Amino acid sequence: MSAARPPGFVRSATQWSELDPPGDTPWIGPHGRPMERLELHLTYRCPERCVFCSEDHRMRDYAPYPVTWGRVATVLRMHAARGVRAVHLTGGEPTIHPQFLDVLRLCKKLGLRTSVGTIGTMLCRPDFAAEALPLLDEALFSIHGPDAETHDAVAGRAGSFERVMAAFRRARDTKPGFGLFANTVLTAGTLGRLPETVAHLDAEGAQLIVISNTSPEGAAWDAYDALAPRLEDLARVLPTVPARARRATLRFFGVPMCILGPHALLSNDLFWDPRVTVEWQSAPGKVAFTGIYSWAPDRRRVHAPACAGCSRNRVCMGVYDAMLERGWSLDALRPDGDAQGLSGG
Repeated sequence: MSAARPPGFVRSATQWSELDPPGDTPWIGPHGRPMERLELHLTYRCPERCVFCSEDHRMRDYAPYPVTWGRVATVLRMHAARGVRAVHLTGGEPTIHPQFLDVLRLCKKLGLRTSVGTIGTMLCRPDFAAEALPLLDEALFSIHGPDAETHDAVAGRAGSFERVMAAFRRARDTKPGFGLFANTVLTAGTLGRLPETVAHLDAEGAQLIVISNTSPEGAAWDAYDALAPRLEDLARVLPTVPARARRATLRFFGVPMCILGPHALLSNDLFWDPRVTVEWQSAPGKVAFTGIYSWAPDRRRVHAPACAGCSRNRVCMGVYDAMLERGWSLDALRPDGDAQGLSGG
């Protein structure tokens, strides 16, 4: 079988398959950085139907292939032996994996820091949260608006905002020192409410808020022209957002640094960690649970012609390739921050 991919999709990473595992020698990247982060896709199912879901195609194609406990345990032990120190559990919705709690227990036995990306499906339940939270170090909650009207419209499910906020608050109130993080995805329709969303999450106690541009994959690829914000709109709104966070740290993902105005140093491109992502991938005549080693946050990112002479183009990953393919205006780009006073970052 062949998973659906946007035209021109290329992974700029090293790949290994379960038939040829990498052994237990620490993997060192091109800049001498060790690979210490594992992202493990536990599920290919989700009760939400987010309009921008980058995993939509993959969930459709790989839902018939459950990620078994034996496979998970093998991957965790292999990468712990190789030097991985932290694991981020993702999906689909990872908390619905039937052995999610067992996965957390093994992670802790192996000495791994644990994180989960979630819409709060199971963590909003008191009984489940009571078992899971002691085994989790941090969670990245998907929250895409300041209220139910905004969030539920893009999440595709009534009650989604109520559930994810209940899970968020439960983690905040029951585990001191917990890493309470939020991810909010920008669309053309929600961009205008981003300042309110950030203010809401900050007031609720989020320590880190990741603001992610619509990525041209999955469901977002299918409706990219309607969903993705234009650069000129991002350049108008994003510089106004940091003032709405009194305590939380902000990180902007998937946008050029110059679009952030005087807040270029909040670009997630500067803080992204090398990682191995283990997930189902297609192979000739079969599927394989495959690891993709990534050393930079350059997935579907390219430098536009205007970026050629910019001094930041070695650390800024540029725009999404879909913007160039569609011929969208790139006039909002300001190489080296010219006309915005960004030469000092």
